[in-house]
Amino acid sequence: MALPFLFVCIALSVCMSHGFQVSHVVNKGKSALLMVPKYDKKLAKWSPSTAADRPEAGYGIGKTLLLRGPKPFFHRLFQPEDYEQAVLKFMALDKCDRIEAQGNMDAYLENAQDWAFERLESKRTGFKRNYTDIDNKNLALTLVWSTIVAAYAGRAVYCLATDEYYWSFLTRNL
Repeated sequence: MALPFLFVCIALSVCMSHGFQVSHVVNKGKSALLMVPKYDKKLAKWSPSTAADRPEAGYGIGKTLLLRGPKPFFHRLFQPEDYEQAVLKFMALDKCDRIEAQGNMDAYLENAQDWAFERLESKRTGFKRNYTDIDNKNLALTLVWSTIVAAYAGRAVYCLATDEYYWSFLTRNL
C-alpha cells in the first residue's frame, strides 16, 4: 500500500516541478531578436521594440468585445497593463505579430482550457486557428443577447429611479 502511494507522490512532484521552470526561447538568427518585444529584467516588464509592437498596431477594445465577449473585454478594460504585458510576452515567445497575439490572448482570457486544448491540437494536426476573424453568425447572436440584456438593465434602472415595480407593465390595463 505504501509503495504505490510513494510512487504517485514522486510522479506528482516531478510533474508539478516542471510547471515552475522558466521557459527559454532560442533564436538562431540575430534579425529575429530585433523584431520581438524585449524583456527588461530591472523593471520586470516587456517593452515593444518596434512600432508594430505597440498597442496602436493592434485592434481596439471593441473588437475584443465582439470577438470574445465580456470576460476578456472587462479584463482588458480594468487591467490594461496586465493585458499589454501578456500580449507582448506572447509575441516574444511565439514570434508572431500583435494582432495574432491579441487574438490568442482574448481567446485565452475567454476560456483558458479550450484555448490550451486548441493550441495542443494545432501543434498535433498542423491546423492553426485564426482568433482574429469575426464570425457573422456569432456577431448576430451577440447583438441579439446584448440587446435583450440592455433592455432588462434599462428597465431595472428606470424602476429604481421611479420606484415602480419591475413587472408592473404586465399588469396595466391596455
